[in-house]
Amino acid sequence: MTVSRTGTTTVSRTDPALAGKLREGAAAVLTIGGDEELTPELVARVKTAAEDAEGAEGGVVLLLLGAGAGSGAESGAGSDAGSGAGSDARSVAGSDARSGAASAGTGIHLVNTWERALRRLETADRPTLALVAGACTGPALEALLTADYRIAAGDARLRLAGAEDGAWPSTAVHRLAQQIGTARARRLLLRRPWLDSERAAELDLVDETVAGAREALERTAEIAEELSDVPGREWSIRRRLLFDATLSYEEALGAHLAACDRSLRRRVPATAPASARPLADAR
Repeated sequence: MTVSRTGTTTVSRTDPALAGKLREGAAAVLTIGGDEELTPELVARVKTAAEDAEGAEGGVVLLLLGAGAGSGAESGAGSDAGSGAGSDARSVAGSDARSGAASAGTGIHLVNTWERALRRLETADRPTLALVAGACTGPALEALLTADYRIAAGDARLRLAGAEDGAWPSTAVHRLAQQIGTARARRLLLRRPWLDSERAAELDLVDETVAGAREALERTAEIAEELSDVPGREWSIRRRLLFDATLSYEEALGAHLAACDRSLRRRVPATAPASARPLADAR
């Protein structure tokens, strides 16, 4: 299924007042650009969002993801700094070989730190609500898979990060298998197709789709208000019951890190400095 597109609309710019109100009412806000690479700065932003959520009595953790979800890299309730967000899906497709944690300069220490920061966000006391717009791959897609509720704008396009040796073997693989089933996850890993918003909804990668950018923002605000009423840590307790019903994340983490380390070894030139090599090579 294909969605006809003429470009990517930045959702938060369609109604600045509504976007500002949505951020102000959130326990934490995190923006990740659609083709943003894994960096220590990104990990720090995720950690900050998780910390803000842990100290909040109300509100949701708001994730603005993809090339059109927002402008600026935000963490906390409404802060705004520079971002790596792209403005066109074609730029994401062209940079796919370097997107996510697959870039040659990434080490397994950073991958491990990223995975643990994501897990902290995923298990935060407050409900997590994601809005994805435009092209979304790499870390943005990995963050999407941690969200409790996911809304996709009509122009959203999702794809697993990867390179010539296949899909990036992060714990996104674990989350996909747990959330949509092994057979569906296998097809996504094997071919890494771009998924439009409707197909993503059919696969349960997102909970609902909204055609227009403004409408998507309005719907996100409605859901945020509804989820903000969940008292204290009550949702996190129920979420934990869901996690405990299957193989635990902690049990799966080691195997995924080992797979990432092997993948990084294939991509780092033998002449690269030790600081750019995977953990085992840097010892």
